Amino acid sequence: MKLASALFCSSIALALWTATPVTAQAANDTGTDVIKNYLVTQVTKMDAASHDYVANAAAYNKIIEANGGDYNKAAINNGPELLALVAKMQGDYKNLHMNGYETVEGIAAGVKELVKYDIYFDSGVPSNEATTDNPSAPIDLKTASGETIDNNNGNLFHYVIEQCLWGANKDLVKKLSPEASAKLHGIVVLPRADVLVASSIDCADKADQFLADSKAWQPTLDECVGALVWMTPTFNTYYDDLKDSLYNPSGKYVSESRVLDMRGIMGSLQLVYNAIRPQLEAKDPALAAQLKSEYDGIMRHVDETDRRDKAARAAGKKLSEVEIDELAEQAKHMSDQLAPQLEQAATILGLKLPPKPFLA
Repeated sequence: MKLASALFCSSIALALWTATPVTAQAANDTGTDVIKNYLVTQVTKMDAASHDYVANAAAYNKIIEANGGDYNKAAINNGPELLALVAKMQGDYKNLHMNGYETVEGIAAGVKELVKYDIYFDSGVPSNEATTDNPSAPIDLKTASGETIDNNNGNLFHYVIEQCLWGANKDLVKKLSPEASAKLHGIVVLPRADVLVASSIDCADKADQFLADSKAWQPTLDECVGALVWMTPTFNTYYDDLKDSLYNPSGKYVSESRVLDMRGIMGSLQLVYNAIRPQLEAKDPALAAQLKSEYDGIMRHVDETDRRDKAARAAGKKLSEVEIDELAEQAKHMSDQLAPQLEQAATILGLKLPPKPFLA
């Protein structure tokens, strides 16, 4: 919608976020302790970003309240401060999502003890779209205005925070008058302060819980290989999201390219495999080498997708639907090829793979 493209497109808002996304890198050490240490390190950063979001949302709300809740007045009187805080919160979101959760999603979404955070933060759908494979997000926010934001809306990241901060949902923003918009360099809406405050407090609370559960998690080899088995085949589905974000925009993934999510998710799976690879090498060196080559190939495919995506954007264009479908088909071939090899590795290691992790 036009609101999404109009909000915060000024150089002021966008230039304040230039961080490079984190990519999972396997350490020289091996074993499940490496996987847990990586998880805790990344979730600790995510948790810190959530509390920074709380502070920035409170500061934003304070300005709106000081102007009697009048967003037009606030924009005219405190425009630069509001824009700076919005940019900070957009940065917080990217540290929560792209540099935070996505870098561990391959682990969290594939483990029974942690999958609830994947559904709550990142993958849960609105209740009217829920299926066995795609459960609804159990969010339940109460804003200061008395409004309820619940599982009719979808997960916290893509249906609430992102759409509020980037103006992709008209219900989560306040439209400005022409005079106020002129003061903000043509920006036509501002995020609702009550939504920002409610979502930030809830986000920090859930991030605290996620961190505590990540620290308490005692990973087993069965679980780690299970995460590889369940999450690797999802690779090609991210191309559907990429295509939708470019050609059927719904407000999700407006803050960043879906390719960056692919890198974080598949990178975390590569890290998991590299950490446990020595145990497989001891029993089947050829299979261990083949799996390493397959995961390396997936990451090269992500690199190539990223290169094409950036080239298209730099030219003021976007990847064609045909090109995205071709890349998706190649991704499916790669992940389909890995699935039986991973199950073979589980058999060789004498593992009992856990059921696919769902809340149910």
